[in-house]
Amino acid sequence: MGKARWWRETGESVTCLLCPHACTLKPEQEGVCRARIGGEKTLKIPGYGFLTAEALDPIEKKPLYHFLPGRTVWSIGFAGCNMDCPFCQNSRIAMSPAGTGTFISPKETVDRARRIRAEMVAYTYSEPTIHIEYIEDTAAEAAKAGLKNVLVTNGCLNVKPARELLAHIDGVNIDLKSWNATYYRDVLGGKLASVKKIIEIAAELCWLEITTLVVPGDNDGTEEMANMCDWISSLSRQIPLHLSAYHPAKRYSKPPTSPASMNVLAGIAEEKLDFVYIGNIGTENNTACPECGQTVIRRSFYDTELKMTGGRCPSCGKAIPGVF
Repeated sequence: MGKARWWRETGESVTCLLCPHACTLKPEQEGVCRARIGGEKTLKIPGYGFLTAEALDPIEKKPLYHFLPGRTVWSIGFAGCNMDCPFCQNSRIAMSPAGTGTFISPKETVDRARRIRAEMVAYTYSEPTIHIEYIEDTAAEAAKAGLKNVLVTNGCLNVKPARELLAHIDGVNIDLKSWNATYYRDVLGGKLASVKKIIEIAAELCWLEITTLVVPGDNDGTEEMANMCDWISSLSRQIPLHLSAYHPAKRYSKPPTSPASMNVLAGIAEEKLDFVYIGNIGTENNTACPECGQTVIRRSFYDTELKMTGGRCPSCGKAIPGVF
């Protein structure tokens, strides 16, 4: 069992300081995330190092389109999540109790990545940040071995641990699930203000891309999309936005998001942002130079071809933002 951080004593209980839920836990009581459990004047993390998934992926699957495109990443996942999205695509592992999976030490995770010639380690699948101690230990091992570190997260994290964690991360994709604070709280079990703050921190510390899963009737309003993209562009027009089509999962059985709806929302986003991509409807997602329109990265599913020279458009020479 690893040593938990980010907590304080609260009388006979302990309060977790990792995420905005601030769970106050008696001995053996689980937090919202199910990964952190109260102890006698301590916070326990019995799931330290227990992985529920491992896979060799293209980096585009995270999705990260402007971070070492075409390269491979060793992806690992954990049990538990600190949100409760009713349409979760990974609900089986997200709802699993602490200790589910197989123990693999940080060093062995990095050794596995190196053996299969992966160039990065990605912390992904359910919600990795609730396993922050293991991520930081593994990220340090990966950096020593010359590997990059990638994080895919819902952004449900407090500021101090977020700053510490993101200092270890080279590229991150953060879910921005809605622009409606009430929906975030009542339907998803999260906090919009916290996610926005983590996005701001990530924009300072590492390469950032954002994903929004578009769910019909929940977050597919044109005004909501325009307002969300106004805010993203206030940070930078160059932050890539991935609009991903919803498909029925977990407690949601409503029909999938239509291609027509996705195209309308993408058009609104493209008025504010230079790089907007549509996922889960089978379309190509090439990257075009925002200056001259030339294709600089061609993608066919997960087959990627770079047409740039030194990170610049081959036609007009404009620098394309990203890590290439």
